[in-house]
Amino acid sequence: MAGKEIDLNVYVNAVKAEGELVLNTIRQRGAKRFGKAFGMAGVMIAAAYFGVYKPPQDKISRLTAQIEAARAMSQSSAAYKDVRNQLAGSYGSLPLLKDQSQWLSNAMIDSLRADSLTPEMFRPVMENEVSGLIFQTSTVQLTTGFSNIYTWLMRLEGATPLMHVSNLEITKKQDMIGQNVVSASVMTAIPKKRFN
Repeated sequence: MAGKEIDLNVYVNAVKAEGELVLNTIRQRGAKRFGKAFGMAGVMIAAAYFGVYKPPQDKISRLTAQIEAARAMSQSSAAYKDVRNQLAGSYGSLPLLKDQSQWLSNAMIDSLRADSLTPEMFRPVMENEVSGLIFQTSTVQLTTGFSNIYTWLMRLEGATPLMHVSNLEITKKQDMIGQNVVSASVMTAIPKKRFN
C-alpha cells in the first residue's frame, strides 16, 4: 500500500462525467421539470447554512471576543495589582496625615537622642503642598565628630516612616580638632489622601 499512488484523474473524470450527465438531462427535459428539485436543494442548502453552519460560527466569534476581552481584563488586572501593591508599599513608608503636626520634629529629636547628639539650632518644620502630598522640611545644626555624623545620617536615611536628608553641609571646626559643624535639612512627604 505504501508504494501505491492514487490517480486523481480517475476521480476528476468521474465528476466530469456526472456533471455532463446532469447538464444533458436538464437540456433534454428542460429546466422547468427540475425546478422543484432545485428549489428543494436550495432550501436544504439554506437550512444547512443557517441551521447547522452559521450558529456555531457565530458562537465561535462571540466566544473569541469574550476570550480576548477576558485576556485584556486579566492583563489590566495584573498591571493594576502591581501598581496598587507599589502604592501600598509607598504608603507604608510615609507618615500618616494625623501625625502631620509633630511627626518630623519628634522623629528628628529621637534620632539625635539615639546618638546622644545635642542640636545647636533646630528650625521649625516648613510645609509645602504639591499634588496631594505635604512635603515637610526641618533644618538642624550641631557640632560633632565625623563618625557620629555618619551614624546619625544612616539612622535618618534608614528610618521608617521615610525621612530624607535633602541638604547637608559639613565644615571642619578650626578651633576644635576632630569636630565638625553640621547643617542638615531633613524632609518627609505625607499623602493627604491614601488610595486603596
